[in-house]
Amino acid sequence: MDLIHDKVNKLYFRFLLSAMGSAVVISIYSFVDTIAVGKAESEAGSAAMAVLLPYFAVMSFLAVLCGMGGAVLMSQSFGEGNVHKGKRYFTVSSILMASVLIFFWALSFALKDKLFMLFGASKELLPKVREYGDMLVYFFPMFVYPNFLGCFIRNDNSPAHVMAAVVTGGIVNVIGDIVFVFPLNMGMFGAALATVLGASVQSVVMTFHFFKKRNNLRFVRPAKFSHYALAILATGFSAGVLELGTVVISCVMNNQIMAYGSEAHLAVYGIISTIAALWQALFSGVGLAVQPISSSNFGARKPKRIRKVLSLGAITTGVLALVFVLIGELLPVETVKLFMTTTPAVIAAAPKMTRLFSMWYVFLGINILGVYYLQAISKSRLSLMLALLRSVLLNVLFVYTLPLGLGFDGVMISLPISEGLVSVMTIVSILVVHRKFFKPAELAELAYNAVYEREIQSEN
Repeated sequence: MDLIHDKVNKLYFRFLLSAMGSAVVISIYSFVDTIAVGKAESEAGSAAMAVLLPYFAVMSFLAVLCGMGGAVLMSQSFGEGNVHKGKRYFTVSSILMASVLIFFWALSFALKDKLFMLFGASKELLPKVREYGDMLVYFFPMFVYPNFLGCFIRNDNSPAHVMAAVVTGGIVNVIGDIVFVFPLNMGMFGAALATVLGASVQSVVMTFHFFKKRNNLRFVRPAKFSHYALAILATGFSAGVLELGTVVISCVMNNQIMAYGSEAHLAVYGIISTIAALWQALFSGVGLAVQPISSSNFGARKPKRIRKVLSLGAITTGVLALVFVLIGELLPVETVKLFMTTTPAVIAAAPKMTRLFSMWYVFLGINILGVYYLQAISKSRLSLMLALLRSVLLNVLFVYTLPLGLGFDGVMISLPISEGLVSVMTIVSILVVHRKFFKPAELAELAYNAVYEREIQSEN
């Protein structure tokens, strides 16, 4: 597979199939866990799972922060023909990942209950959260490592290997949920155990990539470590903020729902969040399909191919958004019943909550695709600004201000409104970047040439 010369359509759909397949299977982890827990534990179990969603997002944030930035820069280096430089980005990223992993793992052990309370657990709900959450803390690396490594394996022309690893782990997780939760009656602990086993198997299968003949992920001497590390973090932070935003959004939404609603509302939001995580993962799959092709062709100075893959991503995103909104608007109660044993309070809360929230999907895909794309073409600062606006600043502002006048409805419409504002900024930003930098017939005429030459000289 040649990212520089093969047909863009062929490359895009190959990466898209792998990325979306992986996204679906990863989300099945949460789906099956949520269904098993919701059926076995009813409202309390679903509410506890809602509380733990931010912790999963923290793991994804750490993996993407160190993995995505390094993978993008590695692809750009490969596109320039500088393979050794690409391997150095992989080496430095791996060292960063190990350091960050150890620090946050120790922090999780030390502040476990405080983190659960921060994520929205009440004192009454905390014991139920511990049944599942303790296993996440104990096996923290098993959830971070495969997501990190998947970024590099995908960009090393092996998206199918990533999908195979995710599918294998997903099968183990599903079987574990079925066996542990119901016949063995292990409840939330059984669901957590199944998730740990699935993630562990996924990690092992990912590691097999290193034994392939065409593997380019090899360790080299990490010269100029700080220079490379800063570049990796700067590039990866915008994509990482998308995951960090899930932490922030989940925390503030959980707490605001409990302030303006009830445990039944939180249980419904737990279901909505689980479904939204799948939709967001599918949107991210589009971004992950666009990213390696864009970054490699940016390094090779091929603007027409970059525009083409962005167009394909935009069309895919629009189709997905339409489907997701229709599901939320037409099947709110049926969706909740699928995931949990419902009560009258849950049935009463589900329709309005789901329909108000589903408008979020209209804008979510635009912003996720924009962040991945701008990151891939070395617009890291612009990508980071948009990611911070959608993931932290505007979301938090509206979640806390709109309920003051609109009550509980204000909580549910805060995310669609903030996401809509950022989507306008994202579209304008991409149009400006294209007009300024991509209008010349050849990307080689751009000022980036000077940047590349300076980097190569600094290497020598």
